[in-house]
Amino acid sequence: MKNFISDFFLMVQFLTRIPVNKSLPCEKENFRRGTIFMPIIGLLVGGIQWIVYKLCEMVLPVNVCVAIILLLGIMITGAMHLDGLADMSDGFFAFKGNDKIIDIMKDSRIGSYACATMIMDILLKYSLLSFIAPRFSFIIIAAPVIGRFSIVFIAFIGKTAKKTGTGNFFIGNIGKLQLFLAAVITIAILIFVTGMNPRYVIIMLLAALIMSSLINLYCNKKIGGLTGDLFGADNEMVEILTMIIAAVIVT
Repeated sequence: MKNFISDFFLMVQFLTRIPVNKSLPCEKENFRRGTIFMPIIGLLVGGIQWIVYKLCEMVLPVNVCVAIILLLGIMITGAMHLDGLADMSDGFFAFKGNDKIIDIMKDSRIGSYACATMIMDILLKYSLLSFIAPRFSFIIIAAPVIGRFSIVFIAFIGKTAKKTGTGNFFIGNIGKLQLFLAAVITIAILIFVTGMNPRYVIIMLLAALIMSSLINLYCNKKIGGLTGDLFGADNEMVEILTMIIAAVIVT
C-alpha cells in the first residue's frame, strides 16, 4: 500500500505543478504501477476546474467562467500537454524530412504551426465548454479523465521513437493489468462521479481508443514511434473529441 501511495504522488509530481515536496523513487517499476492513477490525475485536474467553475458561475457569465478554468488547467499542468501538441505540430508539419522531426520537436522555440495549433486548441475548448458546461458541467471532469486514460492506452500499444526521453518511462512499460485497472478506474469515475450514462461512457471511450490508435499509426509513419510530447498531443486531441461528442449528446 505504501508503494502505491508513493507512486500516486509520483504521478501528481510528474504530471502537474501541484507541489509535492517529497523525494520519491523514480524507477521504471514506479512509473508502471503509477500509470493506473492517470485517470485520477485527470479527476484531480478536472475536479479543481469544476469547483472553480461552479463558484465562478454564481457571479460571472459562463464564457468568463470557462476562460478562467482553461487558464487554471494550464497553470495546474504547467501547459505540459498543450506544449506537446505544439511541438508535434511544429515537427510533423515543418516539411523538413522525417530525420529532422524529433530535433524540431525538442527545440524550445515555437513556430507558426505551434502557435496556430495552441490557439485553435484553446479556442475549440472554449467554444465547446461554453456550450456544454451550462447543460452538463461534469464534462469539465470527464474530458481530462478520458484524455489521461488515452495516454495509458497509446503508451501500451506504442513503441519508442528514440532511445531516451520521459516518454520511455511509459512506452513499452505498461502491462495488460495496468491498462485494465486504468480502464476500470476511468469507467468508475465517469459513471459514479460525473453520473454519465453508461452508453455515453462506452461511446466516448471507444472514440478515444480509435483516435489514439490513429495517432499512434500516424506517429509510427512520421518518426517510427512515440515520444513524451506525443502523449500530450494525444491527450489534447482526445479531450477535444470527447467534448465534441458531449456537444452532440446535449444538443
